[in-house]
Amino acid sequence: MEYESPGTEDLKTLGRQLGRPVRGEVRVAARCPHGVVEVIANPPLLPDGTPFPTLFWLTCPLLQRRVSGLESGELRGLLRRKAEEVPGFAEALRQAERDYAVEREKWADRLGAGEKAREYFSGREGIGGTVAGGLKCLHAHLAHFLAGGDNPVGAEVAEELSGAQERECEGNCGPFLREEGRR
Repeated sequence: MEYESPGTEDLKTLGRQLGRPVRGEVRVAARCPHGVVEVIANPPLLPDGTPFPTLFWLTCPLLQRRVSGLESGELRGLLRRKAEEVPGFAEALRQAERDYAVEREKWADRLGAGEKAREYFSGREGIGGTVAGGLKCLHAHLAHFLAGGDNPVGAEVAEELSGAQERECEGNCGPFLREEGRR
């Protein structure tokens, strides 16, 4: 997967989206239709050596809210059943998890911390550092998909949200940020 280094404006936007400065060597993994950062790629280990299991982080506040709404609804249960009952879907999810783990390990190896990362993430081979097959966080699945991962859960979430950014946002995250007291 290819990522870009965040520019000065990206870092300002990310600080507002996250409510804090970025930690570690983050990369821009995807941009929304308006060109604003919507997903970052995070190093598997922070500069102080703390493991960070969420390789791809959804930063778009509009999508975060919409996915939270989907998580509190029936979608997660429907996707769990689909993973249990549809062999092709289940295999595609397992492959997405393998791809995610490989991407995280490659980054850890570049940092010279491959062994530490493999040890820490052993048993946490799922998307976002969950157990394999876990559908705990639809945000992480969507972030992986938007970053270019072939993630069937993320694809389903994206389909549910199709067009939301174009309909509800003009490229300014401000109205969707919690600290600005809107929505």
